[in-house]
Amino acid sequence: MEIEVTIIMPSYNRYPLNLLSLYALEKQNFDLSKMEVILIDDASTDQTPKIKEYRPPYHFQYIRNSTNVGVATSRNIGLRHARGEIIILFDAETIVPPNYVALNYQHHLTQEKAVVFAGSKRGRVYTFLFPDFTDNQIKAIYEWKEEKSLLNQRLKEVVSQELTLYTLTNHIRHLQEPQQVIKREDIDDIEKLRSIGKYRSYADHLLKYLRVHEHSDSSPLRWMACLGFLSIRRSFMEQVGGYDENFKGWGPEDAEFAYRLYKANANFIIENDLESYHQEHPLLPTIEEDKHRNRLLFEQKHLVFDVCIRALHSIQQTDYELMEKIVLEHQSLTASFPNEFHEFNRAIITLLHQIRINFAENRPPVNLIQNTEFGNDPAAMERILAEKDQIKSYGKYNHLVWLFDKLSTT
Repeated sequence: MEIEVTIIMPSYNRYPLNLLSLYALEKQNFDLSKMEVILIDDASTDQTPKIKEYRPPYHFQYIRNSTNVGVATSRNIGLRHARGEIIILFDAETIVPPNYVALNYQHHLTQEKAVVFAGSKRGRVYTFLFPDFTDNQIKAIYEWKEEKSLLNQRLKEVVSQELTLYTLTNHIRHLQEPQQVIKREDIDDIEKLRSIGKYRSYADHLLKYLRVHEHSDSSPLRWMACLGFLSIRRSFMEQVGGYDENFKGWGPEDAEFAYRLYKANANFIIENDLESYHQEHPLLPTIEEDKHRNRLLFEQKHLVFDVCIRALHSIQQTDYELMEKIVLEHQSLTASFPNEFHEFNRAIITLLHQIRINFAENRPPVNLIQNTEFGNDPAAMERILAEKDQIKSYGKYNHLVWLFDKLSTT
């Protein structure tokens, strides 16, 4: 029977979390004979190679990279081996309920450029205890058990003494290998899964803004909410060129991919019934360094206002309504005056970009103007300020002018 859906799961040192993820896919109410899962083992050094012997009821491919190439390259490898026209992408430590594949699938039956992703039902769950969990992660587990009775029960089964933060920490620190606390039967029932998981605020502020204002299909910010897991037609994914393989380490290869989809006129669909749970795992020590380096790379590839505006979060409390007004005013300005205000436009993009440069160089985002090419050029600054005053005089671009003033005094 022809395969219609391919699930691509890059995995680097996520054993045994990936076992529960694969098991959850066995429970899909989609026709499993029409579904395949490709697990790309990105040169893991743990026991992930054992999975090549896995024999699920759906079609399964295990591919091992000879060297660690990163999630972006691994997803592209999965795409090249995919046999289904509909591609679902998510991490190897993800647990999804039985309707996950079917909910994604239905949107692609009539839409060539649909890009489907979840609403606010993005959760996290602790299924295994790892000896290298941070103190904050252990504290979170302990605090969760107060409101998660099943988790509390499972922890009591593995910690053979009175369960306190001290005894839990001591138990975890002396583990020689990951210890399972949530079992297969615990994720068979979606209500049980919900009872041990917790929704997280990942991109939730933007999703709420798009829902409240009921313009998720037209907002210039909509691509920013398409992070992490998504589904897309293989032909559309190939059209935009897959993921950028220059991204190594943590993010934001997904945001960069979403931006290119946006420029290719993707129809972003927020499926509010989609639900997923990320199994918490030890944090990479290089995550902060990776984040700043890759965010800078994203902007260097797309040095445009729509992308650089994301840096505003670093110097201003997150306010998506304000951000959208700024973007719309910038679009209006450039459309109304295509041959004017070039120096102002270049200056505001340069200042936003300088925020990322500062972080990548381990410096705070201050004294932005002094670090730019026009910081020591009084004549250039005079021309930029003259253009700003002219823009301000129109009375229609107040938020954009506010942004320039904010950046130039930071």
